Amino acid sequence: MTRHRELLGPRSALRRGLSLVAGVALVIGLTWSPAVLTGVQPAAAAGCRIYVAAGDDIPAGHDLNDDAKRYPERLTKDHLGEPGWCVYNQGANEQTSLKFINEGGLANAYNKRPDLITIQLGEQNNPIVDLIKSCFDKVKDHDFSGAIGCATNVNANQSAFDDLKKNYTTILQMTRIMQSQRPQLVTAVVNYANPYPQVDSKLYANIAQICQNVIDAMISCLQRWYQLPAALTLIDQAFQKLNQTLKDSVATFQQGPNGYRWVLVDIYPKFKGHEMKMDVTLNLDQVCHLCGTQGSYMDNHTGQKNFGSDKPWWIEGETGRKFPEYLLVPGPLISPPVVILRVSQTTEGMGKWVNADGQKCIADAIWDADTILPGQTPLKWILGYGEESKDPCN
Repeated sequence: MTRHRELLGPRSALRRGLSLVAGVALVIGLTWSPAVLTGVQPAAAAGCRIYVAAGDDIPAGHDLNDDAKRYPERLTKDHLGEPGWCVYNQGANEQTSLKFINEGGLANAYNKRPDLITIQLGEQNNPIVDLIKSCFDKVKDHDFSGAIGCATNVNANQSAFDDLKKNYTTILQMTRIMQSQRPQLVTAVVNYANPYPQVDSKLYANIAQICQNVIDAMISCLQRWYQLPAALTLIDQAFQKLNQTLKDSVATFQQGPNGYRWVLVDIYPKFKGHEMKMDVTLNLDQVCHLCGTQGSYMDNHTGQKNFGSDKPWWIEGETGRKFPEYLLVPGPLISPPVVILRVSQTTEGMGKWVNADGQKCIADAIWDADTILPGQTPLKWILGYGEESKDPCN
């Protein structure tokens, strides 16, 4: 009988919870229907603690093609332990924070009555999603000025980040209601890693080397590629702004005596050194020297560099093959004069979805995430596991 009462929860608590959610929705201008919470019975299995993983393409394992390697499943198998825990992975491709609220995701998470919930939402919100859509395509096509404009637009759209914070207020307020009914609940918000190459001295050296190897178009090559660091810097700033928004959202709920039960899982620094591969090959396929004279001859040049990591935690996407028109322009000081007749390029390895190694890192980072008592109370201790605290992903 005691177990039965625990699963159903006091009716008065549920009524108070629904009123509170409706109030939050009214304050922030969202539509909320209490009916969505009452149509499904709580889904807690006897003897099974519940882990709900809410989020977008990353917990959904976009392009991973192996559900067992997604981080919710890895966390359950490697750390939480089976069969003592039951995992419900509610990650969905292209799920935004607003979709999660309005299309049943939040209600379903509530009805599972979790003991642990992880939330990773925001990257798919418009226009933040451009960081891995149009900005991504522009970098792959070597349209670095376009990527600069794309990232600038994302950074400048403050309303998008404000809306994201409002949505997280609604989501985390629901976890507060859950926590009032299940006092042992832990809520972990997972932020985002930046998949792009880092801006450092190695990047500038690679730019110089690849352009030197296509010597007849070196000047135009350098003019184009020296725009890449600015594009990558602005993209990284946008990812940091996204993560700061999530941090600020969680901070509000970390106030009070039970604030340590809301945890921010910072995976951003863990992926440093594991950025996507960006293996670029530039080809001057036909270069005519002294064209129109008796001594004319043809040759070709190739430059190749990987601008990213050789240990990426990102799934390789399609190869970029956009025509590199900028390579058709010979340098003004080339002697003897040349005509560049045919050029091509390939950009391989760029990816925006986390691979199996990256998924494992996220699972480990959640397990050992610091609470508001840094280094003293990692998440696993709150869940009742007495393992030694570790630095994950190393």
